[in-house]
Amino acid sequence: MFKQILLPLDFEHQELYDKVVEAALRLCHPEGRINLLYVNSARIHHAAAPLYSRELISKLDQAVEQQMADFMQAQIPAEHRGRLWIRHGVVYDTILARAKKHEADLIIMPASRPGAETYLLGSNSSKVVRHAKCAVLVVR
Repeated sequence: MFKQILLPLDFEHQELYDKVVEAALRLCHPEGRINLLYVNSARIHHAAAPLYSRELISKLDQAVEQQMADFMQAQIPAEHRGRLWIRHGVVYDTILARAKKHEADLIIMPASRPGAETYLLGSNSSKVVRHAKCAVLVVR
């Protein structure tokens, strides 16, 4: 049983969220917490990044924060609700840093089937699996 579980959400794999939450609840210690993390990589990996204003980024963060709060309220029982974080940066680096800083003992990530591009570049989930200092569960 794990006391600090980190769920990085990216809203691209929403069809897997039920499986992710089910796994988290099964593995969560009776006194454990499930924490949510969203990493906004728009300024890192997007060609239009220089055009993003602080106001636009702030509005996007507020919308994501509301979506995460709604998700937490609907999916995670009150006794297991942890914290919500929105961070900006490289996805896998940010997940690893947050897990280390918050002393997560389990990361549960959704992942799609790999495409040709992930064989060459590697996916976020594979990089997290390789470098995390805690257990990692990848849900498909």
